[in-house]
Amino acid sequence: MLFVAEYELTWDDLEPVIAKRIEWDQAQTEGIRVVGEYVWADRDPPFRGVAIIEAETVGALNAFVLHYGPTLKLSLHAASDVVSSVARVQQGPHAVAAPTRPRARRRGARR
Repeated sequence: MLFVAEYELTWDDLEPVIAKRIEWDQAQTEGIRVVGEYVWADRDPPFRGVAIIEAETVGALNAFVLHYGPTLKLSLHAASDVVSSVARVQQGPHAVAAPTRPRARRRGARR
């Protein structure tokens, strides 16, 4: 599974985040790989970044999130490469199914 992780950090969190990033090279769990990572200076918040991550399991992805904890404001998005996405679109609407949500049960409804 491919994910894009967008993150923000402040000046106060800069040192802890750098330490966590260096630790990640040693603490990285099996089943997760950072494909690419990019950061840039901003005004508010002072730093932003994006990481492209391949995760074999949700547990591996959770390990990444828990490693950084509250030092980063983190937003994860499931992603796909462009070629695969275009191929799915060309297969037609049945190949691009909208995510489904379980329906809420009505009060008093029987199973």
